[in-house]
Amino acid sequence: MYDQPNVEYLDKELIDAIKEKQQEDMAFLKIENGTQPKKVVDKIRNAVDDLLSENHSKEILQEYALQLGVVWGCMVAERYGWSWQYLDFGENNKGIFLVSPQSFYCCPPLYFMDKVLLGNNKGLDGANDNTVLLLFNMIDGIENQKPPQKYQIIY
Repeated sequence: MYDQPNVEYLDKELIDAIKEKQQEDMAFLKIENGTQPKKVVDKIRNAVDDLLSENHSKEILQEYALQLGVVWGCMVAERYGWSWQYLDFGENNKGIFLVSPQSFYCCPPLYFMDKVLLGNNKGLDGANDNTVLLLFNMIDGIENQKPPQKYQIIY
């Protein structure tokens, strides 16, 4: 268990910056506005597979993690009604998270994407797993599973 976080809603300027970054990144990924979130996330999953099959520096992968994490997060917000918030759990566990409508769950999309792209998303077999689409799909209906405390971190 962990302590409940300090919660701050992002100001309009930062939300606007996220939306602007989303538009840039969707253009880069050649995804049209209005594409259904699940289809966007499927394209993100494919982009992650492509990146993982190539040899890139850590810095390049971190830049892609930012791009893909913003778009992935925007798709979660659009599809499931999650909101962008700043959470501080203490002990160097703070940052921008997506938070479910009832604040039962939260997800750090930029950290999640960074973890996947840098090979730190280990499955039971010890191999790095591209769980981009899996996590997106698992969020559907997750609010029906009330955790023991609010702000349960998922990724």
